[in-house]
Amino acid sequence: MTTTNEQLLTASKRNLILAITFALGLVLGILAVIAVQNFDSQRETHTRQDTAQRDVQLSSQEPILGGPAEVTVDVGEFQKLLDHRSSAELYKALYARLSLANETELIEWWTHAQKIERKSHREIARQVIIGNLSAINPQEALRLLNEVSVFSFNNLIATLFREWSVLGLEEAVETATTLPGPSRTVALQAILETRDDLSEEQQRTIAKQLKDEEYFLMLVSETNASKSLADPQESWNILLNDDVDDSSQTESFSKVAEVWTEQIGFEVLSKIYEMQDFGINVDLVSAIGQLDLSDALDYTRGLSDENAKQSLSRIIVRDWARTDPKAALAASLTFEPSSVASTLEGVVALTWARTAPLDFIENIETISERPRLLSLEIAFSTIARKEPRRAIAMLSSVESYVGNTSSILNRVVDEWAEQQPDTAADWILNNFTQEDPQRQLLLVEVLPRVARRDPYHAFELAMEQPIPSEGFELEFYVMQEIVYGGDIEVAKELLPRVREKSKPFVYDDVGRAMVDVGQTSEALKLGQDLEESDQSSFYLTVLDWWVFQKPTNFYESLESLPSSDIKSLAARQLVLRNQLNPIFTNEQIEQARTFLNSEDKALLERMNN
Repeated sequence: MTTTNEQLLTASKRNLILAITFALGLVLGILAVIAVQNFDSQRETHTRQDTAQRDVQLSSQEPILGGPAEVTVDVGEFQKLLDHRSSAELYKALYARLSLANETELIEWWTHAQKIERKSHREIARQVIIGNLSAINPQEALRLLNEVSVFSFNNLIATLFREWSVLGLEEAVETATTLPGPSRTVALQAILETRDDLSEEQQRTIAKQLKDEEYFLMLVSETNASKSLADPQESWNILLNDDVDDSSQTESFSKVAEVWTEQIGFEVLSKIYEMQDFGINVDLVSAIGQLDLSDALDYTRGLSDENAKQSLSRIIVRDWARTDPKAALAASLTFEPSSVASTLEGVVALTWARTAPLDFIENIETISERPRLLSLEIAFSTIARKEPRRAIAMLSSVESYVGNTSSILNRVVDEWAEQQPDTAADWILNNFTQEDPQRQLLLVEVLPRVARRDPYHAFELAMEQPIPSEGFELEFYVMQEIVYGGDIEVAKELLPRVREKSKPFVYDDVGRAMVDVGQTSEALKLGQDLEESDQSSFYLTVLDWWVFQKPTNFYESLESLPSSDIKSLAARQLVLRNQLNPIFTNEQIEQARTFLNSEDKALLERMNN
């Protein structure tokens, strides 16, 4: 960066502007409605003494109005106020009209306000009404808020507690403790931002009462940081060394970093890297890099710390690739050492493929061979989310660059199956012969998606396919989806038709699922349908799952198990499980041992010696 007088003057001005912006940002309520913020200066012209005296003014006027019970709101007058086209004019009109209204009239205005069709006008009316009612009867204002949606509730809560904290702080805090978590935090923010006249000790006590001391600590830390912004290093250290999680202060760190950049340039990136907090590093590096992506990336070239060079440059080049991938790629390829250049090229390729897949595919020749295939898979799957057939039709255009496009097709069909599983399945069946290995691989991905909508149809399609020379039959994957989806009865119904290679494994899955829903006795009976060579493994799987999931029920069921061999196997697993996680008494273990046959007794003795 140059150091001419003109640039120094410009930097000083920007420094001052950023400092002022940072300080103001800490004061503004984060959830205030825009209309109220626009006219906050008008409300400030009324002193707190004027607000506190409103009740006296109202009570003196009530005889003139005929008393609160006799007041009615003129609907015509209400509609006339709503005829103001701009939000600014409506706010002025409502504020002027309602500033001297009493409680009964405000409640009637509230009733009419709920019927306003235009959202911005409805929100402004609610804000003004709640703001005025809060000064008269905050409890009633809070009751009215039960009528609004969750989307408006917190904004109005902030308005309510700003007024309430001035006129009745103790009652406001006590009531805020009864609010649900998120709303309680909004109330705390409104109270502390409004009552900045309180001592830090008083503010901290309130924050503790409302179970959010961290917000108070963050407010203090950011206030101190703003005061020290002339020395960004000091502001940075205040934020870094406070008792607040850095991830909660990303915006403040970013503002300090921008000011600091004016003093020391992109060396700030190294300061960010030193924080060793990856989550906040990414956000801060992105914010600073956006000031000048090219210069920021050039700064990282000269770093001697290879880890810092690679970490920082990856974030910067990723952001650059989102807006100008060709420029980002060109800059990346000139990095030294070549290992970093290769890494950055991969980052550019993947980002380009995600954000502009069609453009990426058209320029695929500019990407070297190493990152080409993976980035093409990303690009084609991105297209396939909306246009799967177009993605398939485009595959031929990249064959010469990657040779085999099977993995790309897999990604396309996978995306297609998420949206239209039946259509994707039909396409596979119509475009690949039964002998084509690709058909089996694609159906493995698609048929479970079909099973989510129609398990019977998916199972029938699976059964129509030949038994593969390697791996499981397709019904294995369909049955897994049915079981994991919780359709136990459907799984039990289809179970006998599962073919031999997959049968033992599917039975295991169904048996465990039946244990989960309390069908333990019926689960054990499934073993009778298996070949004798598979029964022992099945019983072991089911019993081990049972004792792990429901140990007490397992122990109580030992006596009722269907055979002495199963009882012995169950007792053996109970003893072994208890050795890993002791939950049974010595008496219970000894009782369980009475079911052991000689073979299982000998096995336990060998394992314990």
